[in-house]
Amino acid sequence: MTIMCILLLTAGMYSCQKEERESTSGKGVSGSKGPDNRVAELLASLNMHHFTEPVKAPDFSLNSVNGEKRTLAQYRGKVVLLSFWATW
Repeated sequence: MTIMCILLLTAGMYSCQKEERESTSGKGVSGSKGPDNRVAELLASLNMHHFTEPVKAPDFSLNSVNGEKRTLAQYRGKVVLLSFWATW
């Protein structure tokens, strides 16, 4: 009985999500703009850019937490995550 209730609840939730996706697909807040346009508008409002094609980052160097000089070129072909933070 519990399993049947869970299955019915899951099916109902999926159905509601599907209807919501279909009703909002291709329509933005201000008209018929697609999701990419909405992202681009939001980023532009934050003075950021949305790149649809990969852009090669320029090479630069930084000091590691151990004081060693590291360049971006040393990590070519690998995923790099930069985290800039401050304590003030």
